[in-house]
Amino acid sequence: MRVHLWGELGFYDWERRPRFEVLLAGETPLADVIRLLGVPEAEIAVIGVNGEVVRLGDPGVTLTDADRLDLFPPTAGG
Repeated sequence: MRVHLWGELGFYDWERRPRFEVLLAGETPLADVIRLLGVPEAEIAVIGVNGEVVRLGDPGVTLTDADRLDLFPPTAGG
């Protein structure tokens, strides 16, 4: 899965990378992926999966290695 951490969210990657790939064991619920990445839910304002905005609490959102996950903080850019 391709991960893009926008703005200061790149700080939460252990190598401070804003873009990287993660291998998943199969279909994984979005909330589990967020916990795996170590990004606090309170720091995420917008979540995109394959270019579509999704809600963190939506139990129907699962991710696979073929997906792209974008996480945006409340403010990014300037």
